[in-house]
Amino acid sequence: MTTTLREGFIVGSGAVLDVTASVTIADTRIRSVYATGVGTFLITGTSTDVYGNIKGNNIKFAMTTANDASEIFFTDLGIQMNGTVKVSAPTSTATVAVFYG
Repeated sequence: MTTTLREGFIVGSGAVLDVTASVTIADTRIRSVYATGVGTFLITGTSTDVYGNIKGNNIKFAMTTANDASEIFFTDLGIQMNGTVKVSAPTSTATVAVFYG
């Protein structure tokens, strides 16, 4: 199965934007993440269906030193995100790049 990967980026916390189209990323699969900063990061992509069931996933990881830059790869299928993909970063200067598709 082939797919075209795209990149989303954010500095600090908020919704992740596609770097080419400047649109909010939603309803996709995250294939890898690159992050810089110190502290705990939370990437959320969940939505609630009409029956009250929560769909999607969260990705949580921690960076421990000021020199940390981490690249995290997921399986070929990626991690399913439903709804808008949002980042909760530990500081306003932390960066997150999301490769999705």
